[in-house]
Amino acid sequence: AWAGSALICPEMRDMAKGIELADSVVMNPHKWLMTNFDCSAHFIKSVEDFKKTMSITPAYLVTQDADDVTDFSQMTLELGRRFRALKLWFVIRCYGVSGLQAIIRDHVRWTEEMARRIANTDGFEITSWPQLGLFSFRLAPGHMADGAALDDLNARLVDAINQDGALYLTQTMHEGRYVIRVSIGTTATAANDIDIAYERIVALAAPLIAHKS
Repeated sequence: AWAGSALICPEMRDMAKGIELADSVVMNPHKWLMTNFDCSAHFIKSVEDFKKTMSITPAYLVTQDADDVTDFSQMTLELGRRFRALKLWFVIRCYGVSGLQAIIRDHVRWTEEMARRIANTDGFEITSWPQLGLFSFRLAPGHMADGAALDDLNARLVDAINQDGALYLTQTMHEGRYVIRVSIGTTATAANDIDIAYERIVALAAPLIAHKS
C-alpha cells in the first residue's frame, strides 16, 4: 500500500522479490506518490480470472460488442465510479518517472539523515532503523529505566511536538515499549524541514528531561 511507490526506483525493488507469485497487487499512490486521496492502483495477473470474481451480467447489463471493449464495470464491486485514474495520470505527466524517482530518493535519504542525527543525540535512541521513509525512536535519558515512567515521558513528548505545530508525529508500541514514529513523505517536504523537525524535537525534549532529572 505505502511501500509500493518506492518500486519506481530500481535500487529499491529487492523488497518485491516474489511479487511475481501474487495473483494481484495493490498500492496506494495517495500515500507516497504525490497523488491526493483517494487513489489505488491494482495490478492483476489474470484479467479473466478477476472478471469471474467480480462480474455480474443480468440481461439489462449485457453490453453489445462486449468482446471488443474493456468493460470496467465487470472488474469492480461498483458498476460505476469517478475517474480516479485521471489525477494519477496528471502526476505522472507533470513529474515524469525521473521526477518521481528523485522525490522518493530524497525522502529516503532525509529519513536516514534524521535517524542518524537522533541516534547521535544524548538522551535519544533509535528503536527501529529506517525502512524507506519510516523509522521510530524514543526519548531515553540514561538515568531512566524501561517502564511506565519512560513510556509516559515519550507520550508527553509526542503531545508537546504536536501542540507545537512545527511537525506532526504519531506513536506506536514496539517490543512492548512506547515509541515515536517518523514518516517522511509528504508532497511539500523539503530538505530544510529535516533540520526544523530535528531541532524542534530536541528543543521540546529538553525541559521534559530536566524535569525528570
